[in-house]
Amino acid sequence: MKNIYVKNILKELEKNGYEAYLVGGAVRDHLIGKKTNDYDIATNAIPSELLNIFGAPSKNVAYGCYNIKYKGLNIDITTYRIENPLEEQRHPKINYTNNLIEDAKRRDFTINAIYENKNGKKIDLYDGIKHIKERKIVCVGNPYEKLKSDPLRILRAIRFAVTLNFTLDEELKKSIIKNKKLILTLSKERILWELNAIFLANGFYLLEELGISDLLLLDCKNVVYVPDLAGLWAQVFTEVDYPLEKELKNSIKRVNKIIKCGTITMYDLYENGLYLCLVASDILHINRSKIEKMYAKMPIKSRHDLKIKGDTIRRITNCDLKEIKEYLSDLERNILDGNVKNRKKDIYRYLERRRSKNANA
Repeated sequence: MKNIYVKNILKELEKNGYEAYLVGGAVRDHLIGKKTNDYDIATNAIPSELLNIFGAPSKNVAYGCYNIKYKGLNIDITTYRIENPLEEQRHPKINYTNNLIEDAKRRDFTINAIYENKNGKKIDLYDGIKHIKERKIVCVGNPYEKLKSDPLRILRAIRFAVTLNFTLDEELKKSIIKNKKLILTLSKERILWELNAIFLANGFYLLEELGISDLLLLDCKNVVYVPDLAGLWAQVFTEVDYPLEKELKNSIKRVNKIIKCGTITMYDLYENGLYLCLVASDILHINRSKIEKMYAKMPIKSRHDLKIKGDTIRRITNCDLKEIKEYLSDLERNILDGNVKNRKKDIYRYLERRRSKNANA
């Protein structure tokens, strides 16, 4: 264990007469060689006792989890507990235990069930270290029962496999296929969080192989990988209304519209910006430098670049407020097409000609 602050928390718990071990992702990631700022500590101290030792937590104690945030570290201290099939419910009953072995039984996968004390000594009851060396995701206990008691583990297994570049144990894989329909009992928020991680790790092949993509109405067959969530979701047609953030949802629609056209124009760049167009160019296999050169040559890149304001347009054309938007759109297109230069005198002259034309019509 390299982090002194985390080590001191373990020491403090032991000094007060309790057991304390690092467990889960931090131990796993250290063995794999990955850096982490997230630490999970398992202890037989209950939340009220943790409050007595450490004072007020960084956030409210939830489901028996005491949180500490310190200089970029996120540390969750959780009391040993017994497997609870209803743990994913909104207000689950937590069954604490004083026994580490019982706590280990409830862990999802062997690679997440390795305990480490303050001196770095490990307790590995389910061969998690062996499975890390074999790069394999294996369930703690009976995989069929594990997935049935908590269907979120189906998506977690896939996420760990694709993000760590591990394979799924054959028994676990069979159990996922048998239990996959239980995913539909999960909230869309929980599903979305896992899908985002799976997408970013290019795990579409495993969603297809296990039949998860069909179950969730996702078309993952011909996805071109890009390291951008909007670009990935734009390619995955789904009728399910996942609770995506408003900005991400808007970006998805924009990228989807561009890739459906199959090409990228100056108007696409103007309406959507360079970044989203570059994401779309990667999906469409269009050379990025071509798009960047087109963008560099654009006379205006947004409405803010126009050398005129709405109130000036109204004064010159004598139009009403509703017509200003129409004038602006027309002006933008003419400047992009090269018909009008983005200079005040040229813009004024164009607007005056258009006003005269409208007056004579």
